[in-house]
Amino acid sequence: MLKVTESEIAQELDSYLHRALTQTIVVEQADRDPVVVLSLAEFERLQDVDDQHWAACARKANVEGYIDHDHEVRQRLAAAMKDKRLACIKKGPRFDHH
Repeated sequence: MLKVTESEIAQELDSYLHRALTQTIVVEQADRDPVVVLSLAEFERLQDVDDQHWAACARKANVEGYIDHDHEVRQRLAAAMKDKRLACIKKGPRFDHH
């Protein structure tokens, strides 16, 4: 990954566009978030990876069943609280000896 400033890419745009065919370029801008320049082939590869990820999530949901977001959050919170309670029980009571 190559990092350049906004002024650098403006001065040599053709050169950096050519470089973007083989490597990702991060353009750092004053007072704005950086942007990324990448080849169409890399963009399509990333799109394929993203599509494969979400397709795998959909297949998993079809097998395991879909749980809505609120239910999932409540379930994870309950599990975390249970783990915390179990950890406290395993430690046992704490007594201060003065």
